[in-house]
Amino acid sequence: MPIEKLQRKIKTTQELREIVSNMKTLSSVSILQYDQANAVLEKYQRNLQDAIHVLALHNGIPQSASEQPAHPRYLFIIIGSDNGMVGRFNRDLTERVQQFIKTEKIAASDAYFITIGKRLSALSEQADFNVLTGYATSNSVKAVVSLAETIILRLEQTMRRQRVTNVYACFHRRSGTGVNVNLQRILPVDKEGLLKLKKKRWETNNIPMLPVNKDKMFAALVGEILMIALSKQINASLAAEHYIRMTNMQNAEKNIDESLEELNLEFQQQRQEEITGELIDVISGANAMAEE
Repeated sequence: MPIEKLQRKIKTTQELREIVSNMKTLSSVSILQYDQANAVLEKYQRNLQDAIHVLALHNGIPQSASEQPAHPRYLFIIIGSDNGMVGRFNRDLTERVQQFIKTEKIAASDAYFITIGKRLSALSEQADFNVLTGYATSNSVKAVVSLAETIILRLEQTMRRQRVTNVYACFHRRSGTGVNVNLQRILPVDKEGLLKLKKKRWETNNIPMLPVNKDKMFAALVGEILMIALSKQINASLAAEHYIRMTNMQNAEKNIDESLEELNLEFQQQRQEEITGELIDVISGANAMAEE
């Protein structure tokens, strides 16, 4: 390869490395932001759990809250990615849901879907999922709660119109040094958990009074718990997405460094040969002049 062309290739590779390094840093910062957001949401979630505990102690949990109907219908909220460089991120989600539907023997007419991520929407249609609506992924921490609230409203409408009884969220979560697909039930409310709360002793002898009607308070608390749970799942998915991208950028950075090392070595060798050639020409010219 000509030395000028080699120099241009080295420069282009260095610029590519800088882009990859910036993307890796951006993903690392984004992961921290989504983790911090979930830490804040967890504190609020604990307050909601205390409120549910008080309601349970006042016998304010409706008996029908955790009962399963004779003919259950399902809604799956699948949280994917709109961006590239994440490998099988979206495909793994659809395959996990397909596996669950097959295992539980759920009829196609009894399963509805809400998707987050345009690429995921296309995959869901290929899988013959009955997609009711699709949303774009959030690009910031601030937009996550707003997206979750919008989905909760759509969920409430779907539960009334399609008589949905079971709601699941499918999303990625970081686990150790990798990322796993999670499928979590959001509704109905966990019956065993409610019973445990009813039997669990309050921290003091003074149980707080209920400020509003029991049914209204239960409905409001369930809505807030759903919103927080979904927000945390979206944050976890976004953090997992950035983790995969950061890992891919680290691998790309390593490959680029190896390529740069080889290119620089080749450049040095060619430059040395060029200098040696020039010296030989100078010495040859000097010898020729001396002979004259």
